[in-house]
Amino acid sequence: MRVFGRAEHTDVRGGRGRDAGQGAVEYLGVVAVAGAVVLALAGTALGTRIDDEIMCQVQRVTGTGGCGPGDTEAAPGPDDGLPPGGDPFQPAKCLLSSEETKDTVVVQVLFLKISSTEQVKVQQWSDGSVTLERVATSGAGVTASVEAGIPGLEKWGGGASLGGSYVKSSGSGGRWLFHGHKSGDRQKDLAENLADAKQFAEYLKAANKCRSRPPGARSAELGMICGKVAEDKKPDVDPEKAPDIDITKTTTEIAGEVSFGGKYAKDDKAVKSLKDDIAAEIRKNNPKASPKEVEEKIKKAQDTVIGSTPDTKDMGNGSIQGLSGTMSKDVVVMRAKTGPDAGKITFVYTFEMGGKFGAGAQAGGTHMQQIAVTYDAAAYDRESEEGLEHRPEKLKITTSQESSGGPGVNVGAGVNTGPVTIEVGGGGGKTETRLHTEIAEITLGSDEDRKTVEDWIRGRGDNPAEQGIPSPHALAGPLPADAGPIDRLLHDKAQITSLDYDVDTDWWNASLGIGFGLSAGSLTVGFKLFGIDVTHEERTQTITGNPAYAGAPSGDGSRPWKPFTNCSDTEPIIG
Repeated sequence: MRVFGRAEHTDVRGGRGRDAGQGAVEYLGVVAVAGAVVLALAGTALGTRIDDEIMCQVQRVTGTGGCGPGDTEAAPGPDDGLPPGGDPFQPAKCLLSSEETKDTVVVQVLFLKISSTEQVKVQQWSDGSVTLERVATSGAGVTASVEAGIPGLEKWGGGASLGGSYVKSSGSGGRWLFHGHKSGDRQKDLAENLADAKQFAEYLKAANKCRSRPPGARSAELGMICGKVAEDKKPDVDPEKAPDIDITKTTTEIAGEVSFGGKYAKDDKAVKSLKDDIAAEIRKNNPKASPKEVEEKIKKAQDTVIGSTPDTKDMGNGSIQGLSGTMSKDVVVMRAKTGPDAGKITFVYTFEMGGKFGAGAQAGGTHMQQIAVTYDAAAYDRESEEGLEHRPEKLKITTSQESSGGPGVNVGAGVNTGPVTIEVGGGGGKTETRLHTEIAEITLGSDEDRKTVEDWIRGRGDNPAEQGIPSPHALAGPLPADAGPIDRLLHDKAQITSLDYDVDTDWWNASLGIGFGLSAGSLTVGFKLFGIDVTHEERTQTITGNPAYAGAPSGDGSRPWKPFTNCSDTEPIIG
């Protein structure tokens, strides 16, 4: 339940003290699982400041250290004084709620991986506006995996796997803005704009169905009738902006998994019959030998004739996922052709680490760091051709951590036919998540600020981006003497916010794979001949707690946290 306008203790990250402490412990457990699975299997290190962030959280929770100055400071409540009107450090709006549907299909043929995703999102904003996004992407790349059994648990199906992939995707999307209702009452406007957005979403579904009609007799006539029905679904107020965006995405991912289950087999009648015949012949020809001597002779004869062939055939396995972890890096390039950002190009760099554990009641979590840099597209292209330095116009840094728990299951089963394995899997469930998000955003108004950001992005000068992404939370505190130019720029001029959300996710997954593997001891090197994986996810995200923003720098170098009233004065519409 959201709590606004109460003198309730809040930590510096904007969440309520009790919930924030619990979330940190849950998050640490998940990070430990993800790190143990992925890093132990991959034998790699993160190589960014995220290592320090995790250790900082560990020290803070266990009481063996801290995370720097101001970590236990409470954000001011409503009675501590509101910022004056027009405070440039308070953003004009925030995201109140988001409803998202995402469908993903991944097909693998040998080492080739093909993916397609369709994502629809409706977002409510605190200024009374609503946005509707629809993005479809498809991509192709390469993938490979290695599997190993867990010593002592092979016969119980205990195993671990490590996989890596590289995928490059492209797509297109639209983003429609609904803010035609402007009565001065933002709550009322939000309700009316949301109704228009949902009605427009129905129109888009109907129009897409019309375009997907197969050719045939009277197809054109039926298409016109279908189009007329779709047009009737449009709201009275058209969306103001409908940008066309070219999207290119590259993904590098490494994943680890530990699963447990059981193997099933059947008797090999031919081998068993041959062993029985050998034993009978030995007993017949050695009537005076002792039972021990007879057994030794039988074993020796069987080993000589048959070797180590087992009495049973391995027919397959059943498994349930115990632990899994992933690390991924995404680079997304968005070039807007129309709409409010027409003529702009934005590069979004995302690093994410996540993990899940448990079967009947899965828990999981993620830690995400993201940089988004926007340029004038024409100027960027010209500068690239002429070898000139680029001039960014906007920088946005987002970090988030998420811990979850709820009923869910991920199971699988396989059938072996020699070196070829046929596997099926699936799962589903509902999870309840607490998402903590921090954002630092700045519009670059001077050549000096643009150069500072560009040097940081390109790895020039002090503290380049490759050495770590600044934490928005840390930027609100006094900076150390050796702080780099990008930290000082964001500390002095950026709008910094701290927001918490409750997230409900309903998901299901189904997969089929045909693989080929070669074994050496407990290690199996294999690849898929063919595989298909389908995932459907519905996610609802709603703001909670006390939204906060960092005010202007004070005399001691800190930026005091203040109530984010432009965010909290409007309630999200649920249902």
